[in-house]
Amino acid sequence: MKKIILFLSCLGVFSLNAFELNIDVGTGLQYTGAEGELVYAKDIWEGSSAGINHASSTNFYMWTDIASDQAYWPKMRLEYSHISTDGSSLIHINSGIDEINTLISLIEEQLDGFVKINNTDYDSRLVQNTYEGYLYYEYFEESSFPTVGLGLGVKVFDFAYSATIVDGLEFTDNGGETVPLLFFKSRYELEKEDDSAQLSFEVDAKVYVFGDSTMYDYLVKTDFLMQYNETTDLGLELGYKATVYDIKGADINTVGGSMTNAGIFVGLVGHFR
Repeated sequence: MKKIILFLSCLGVFSLNAFELNIDVGTGLQYTGAEGELVYAKDIWEGSSAGINHASSTNFYMWTDIASDQAYWPKMRLEYSHISTDGSSLIHINSGIDEINTLISLIEEQLDGFVKINNTDYDSRLVQNTYEGYLYYEYFEESSFPTVGLGLGVKVFDFAYSATIVDGLEFTDNGGETVPLLFFKSRYELEKEDDSAQLSFEVDAKVYVFGDSTMYDYLVKTDFLMQYNETTDLGLELGYKATVYDIKGADINTVGGSMTNAGIFVGLVGHFR
């Protein structure tokens, strides 16, 4: 999937090479937590679950937006985010399966009943990586109204989850998928008396549908740019982002469930023309 995004990047760069470009970039930190439930949907683990309650932690993101001076050519946007959260998980192992009952009994017997395996909170970690690439058109750029952007693209995400029950024994799962996305954006730039500074407000939303599963995320932010020289503006952005997953187990390996990542972010932004 990373190859697809790399291909889109190269295609966009080479195709736009003959045009004048406007490039926006941003990178920063997002303070994000994770809440939800992972549910095994196949094999002997079917019906087992992990209720995740992870406190917010500091994570990394970056993005770039490329536009040409040709009105007919769509804009291109690439995004990456890394989220790693730690906390506790309430592990429920499906006791209706003989193999699982036998495993639990053996473990508890070896631990002399000191540890209760099932329906217990354990330390856990969830790591998520997200790559996105999409093309979109933006309307009303020359008017005093907020601009509106609409586009299509792809999202690649992967995750790795682990909960440590005892040393050497973990409740784990991982997976990932490549899915299509629909993109919406609205941006409003306050009128300015000169070219030295610009304050803007933006709302983004994306919807992803694949199989019986759905995901969506939304973002609200403000950014402030000041002119550094004739070709460069530099500034800051501040906002809030949330991503909501509702995944059916049959769609991604053996795991399903619902998950929400949400939190504030702050970063550096630049505009190059």
